[in-house]
Amino acid sequence: MNTVIKRILGMATPAFSDSGRQVNRLPVEQVRESLQALLHDCRCMRSQRVLYKINVAQTPADLWLLRSDLHQCIAQTHSQSEAAERINSLIEVFEGWLPAGQLLRI
Repeated sequence: MNTVIKRILGMATPAFSDSGRQVNRLPVEQVRESLQALLHDCRCMRSQRVLYKINVAQTPADLWLLRSDLHQCIAQTHSQSEAAERINSLIEVFEGWLPAGQLLRI
């Protein structure tokens, strides 16, 4: 399989595990869909830009960096506490893709 395709599918990067055990991580497309789902009821122009960024992000690390943008959209439509709750629900989606030290709650 071509290296670019492996990278897109997340097969070229090792799974992170602090305990040394095998980590089952979600496919990149499921990670992407999880982020998109957080904006399901946000209809502002900013949310359209964030959805575009989610769609063009190439790696789970790129997607993880969009949390701030997601937070702003959700907080604008709902509240900061709702935004924090939704963003924190992403932590398990990124397990295995990022070191545990980066998977911090808001």
